[in-house]
Amino acid sequence: MENEANEFDAVAVVRELARKAHPDAVPELIDGADVAAIAASIEPARAAFARLKEQLASAQSVARPAPVPAGGNPPAVDPDRLPAAEKIRRGLVAASRT
Repeated sequence: MENEANEFDAVAVVRELARKAHPDAVPELIDGADVAAIAASIEPARAAFARLKEQLASAQSVARPAPVPAGGNPPAVDPDRLPAAEKIRRGLVAASRT
């Protein structure tokens, strides 16, 4: 029984060492009942980590908002393209500010 407990502890130590030695792998995927199984699980864990990193990077690039110009000014509006009623409204607002 003691030999079995020592073997279990040794496998747990190897598992933890493998997880710490490979920060570029999903730690939960590095697992196994013996050293060979742990070693075999490292490469799939690294591949999963790489896929997740790539997916997160592509999701971040898509989710970035459009840059705001310095000063936060709204985009310029071409007055020639505004309807007459909007031109009048803007003129009245500007006149009431002065």
